[in-house]
Amino acid sequence: APPTNNRTMTATRPGVAYRLGRALFLSLTDVANATPLLRTRGPSFVMPPASGFVPLGDGGDATARELVEAMDSFYDSIVIGSSGEDDPGVVFAGYGEPLLRAETLCDAVGRIREKRHGIRLRVVTNGLVDASIAQKLYDVGVQTVSVNLASANPDEYQRLMAPVDGRSHADVLAFVEAAASAGMDVECVTVQTPGVDIVQAKALALALGAVSFRTREYFP
Repeated sequence: APPTNNRTMTATRPGVAYRLGRALFLSLTDVANATPLLRTRGPSFVMPPASGFVPLGDGGDATARELVEAMDSFYDSIVIGSSGEDDPGVVFAGYGEPLLRAETLCDAVGRIREKRHGIRLRVVTNGLVDASIAQKLYDVGVQTVSVNLASANPDEYQRLMAPVDGRSHADVLAFVEAAASAGMDVECVTVQTPGVDIVQAKALALALGAVSFRTREYFP
């Protein structure tokens, strides 16, 4: 169960907000258009119990108001220096794909920016969406996106991610390029899934315009 002394958790319904490290994570939906990113970490991967993470469940998708209220509760409960360097930031990520609810996300970010101009905002995505969404994210004030690049190989990517709605590896590449062109800092993340060529994935990510590349441990 989430810690009872965490105002961010108790102020909102379960599933909307959780914590990893110092950062606040906000979940928009449980709906995914490919293998959920949490499932790509391997069959034995579990979220840390102390995070307070649970799926949104029967309550359905988060609203922009819920997201903003969770953020307000979080920032009201912490102290940040005047320079803002110790701002833990807000990350939009959950069980589902946040950019399937891009309109809600952009609405929430717009409201957040009206209240708190300087906070760091990041979106974690599979990139299996229209590339034009990248510009919209930048325009409302999202500085960073972390894009899951399961593999540099299109066939292997298809097997690992099983995207639906006609989406494919090409959509991810186009999204990374669009986000970089829009001016966002793009991070590509590849899980160390057995058989995946990490060197190729990194080379592809940087060639597309990503400014950083990270790997994630696989849990067999």
